Amino acid sequence: MITSVLLSSIPNVVHGFGTGAELVPAVLLPVWESRPQKKQVHGTTAVRIAESRQRAGEADAFHTQQREIAVSVITADCVPLLLARRDGGHVAAVHAGWRGLADGIIPRVLAQLEAGDEWVAAIGPTICAACYEVSEVLALDFARRFPGIPAADLLPSHRHLNLRAIADYQLRKAGVTAIDHAGGCTCCARDASGNPVFRSYRRGDRNSQQHAGLYIVG
Repeated sequence: MITSVLLSSIPNVVHGFGTGAELVPAVLLPVWESRPQKKQVHGTTAVRIAESRQRAGEADAFHTQQREIAVSVITADCVPLLLARRDGGHVAAVHAGWRGLADGIIPRVLAQLEAGDEWVAAIGPTICAACYEVSEVLALDFARRFPGIPAADLLPSHRHLNLRAIADYQLRKAGVTAIDHAGGCTCCARDASGNPVFRSYRRGDRNSQQHAGLYIVG
């Protein structure tokens, strides 16, 4: 399990990012069955969760002020973003792949939360730019969409897209400046024995993604 120093400092909030060895963070297991029933579709829909096992439909972001209800997302290379208000009274989990980042899922969620500097964010294990080569068309499209991100950060090498840089930029633009980058690259990170740390769609893992989530302690 991977954790964030920033999120760990928030009172009454429990969180964790899964790994290949621990797909569901153990700290989420006590309330795991409370999580929303959902289908992630690489979209921009964010759902407020008000009850245990709420039917959320097709969505990629979930937030709640209710205690003992886990909000979580599944990722394999995309950005798992966890957010918490500094007082521990509101939390959110966001799945942001390249489509969601391009279409603005992060700004949309932050607007719904009315989030600013009273929130902290943790960007979890995500594929790194060196491992994430995209098409020429997509690279050019991102350069056009995000002129505010230095080219050396957005596309540090030809056609290699930095998803973390985009998420970080969108958070800061909305006023969320307390940002932790937790975990390494889902594709190339290795443990001391040389084994992959995370599951990665780009590396070939298709049906065993890891979960990231958090909840407010009752």
